[in-house]
Amino acid sequence: MSEEDMQRTLCAEFGPLSAEWNKGSSTWTSLLGGGGYQDLGAGYYVLQQDIDLSGYAMDRKTFYPYSSFEQRGGLTSGKFDATLSQQPYVIDITIISSVPLNADDLLVSILIAPGFNPYAGLAVNAGRFNREQIIHGELKWYTVDSTLSVPGELSNLKLVERQVFSSLEPTAADKLYSYRLVGVSAAEDEGDQFNLPATRVLMPGNISSEPKLEYMMRLKRSYELANQV
Repeated sequence: MSEEDMQRTLCAEFGPLSAEWNKGSSTWTSLLGGGGYQDLGAGYYVLQQDIDLSGYAMDRKTFYPYSSFEQRGGLTSGKFDATLSQQPYVIDITIISSVPLNADDLLVSILIAPGFNPYAGLAVNAGRFNREQIIHGELKWYTVDSTLSVPGELSNLKLVERQVFSSLEPTAADKLYSYRLVGVSAAEDEGDQFNLPATRVLMPGNISSEPKLEYMMRLKRSYELANQV
C-alpha cells in the first residue's frame, strides 16, 4: 500500500473507575485516586484522553474512519440497597469529537446525544454540534439485575440501554477530543458503590490525501469548530 493511502487504527484508552457513597458528606467519592478522572459533582466523572493527529495534519493528510467499536476490560458492578425508592442506573458514555466539549456538553449528552435534535420544550442546550463532529459516540445504561443480583450486596449490573451515534466522518483536524463520562443516578443513601472497568475505543481507517480545495475547506471547518468553545 502506498504512502498516499495508509491503513491506521486510532485508539483511545480509558482507565477504570470505582466510587463509593459517603453518607457523612452525602457525596460520591472516587477510589484509588480516580485514575485521572475529573469530578464533575453529583456522582459524575469525566476522563479526557485525546488522540494526536498533528503529524498527519503537517503532511496534509485526512483520516477516513470506516468503523469504530469499544472494548471493555472487566465487569460493571454496583452495590445498592435492598429496598429502593427509584431504579438506580450507572451511566457510561464515550465520545470522540473533532471539537472540544465542556462539562455542560457532556452532562447534557446523558439526555440527548450530541448532534441530535432535542425534544421540543426540553430546557437544556443540546450543544453547538452536528452529526459530523461526533466521529464516535456510544452510551450505555446499567442497572440492578433483579434476577441475578443479591439485594444489598455488590453485584454485577445488567446493560439495559445502548445508543450508538458515531458519524465516522473524515477529519483533517490535528487532534481528536476523546471523553469518557461515567456516573450514577440513584436516590440519596440508596447506593453504596459502583465500579466500571477500563475501556478502549478502536477506529480503523485510512490516512490519505484529498484534492487541495476539499482538504483546505475541511481544515478550515475543523479549526472554526475547534475554536467555538
